[in-house]
Amino acid sequence: MSLYERMDRDVAPRARERIDYLLVYAVCFVVLMVEGVLRRIGSVMSGHRPAPLGAIFGEARIKAANCATSSFMGL
Repeated sequence: MSLYERMDRDVAPRARERIDYLLVYAVCFVVLMVEGVLRRIGSVMSGHRPAPLGAIFGEARIKAANCATSSFMGL
């Protein structure tokens, strides 16, 4: 039996990697949401029209995905 066949049968490492990715994604998303909300509060206090709430969620979602992906790529 080759090493490739053995790794194919073992499902645990893939599940562990997915959990790690989701944890990093969740932490990045929360931090980026706080940043977006603070930026929105700052724009309201300075008199500018803030971005819609949906735009803040979308931006945080995209940035969190980039953050989580790059954390496993060594960037």
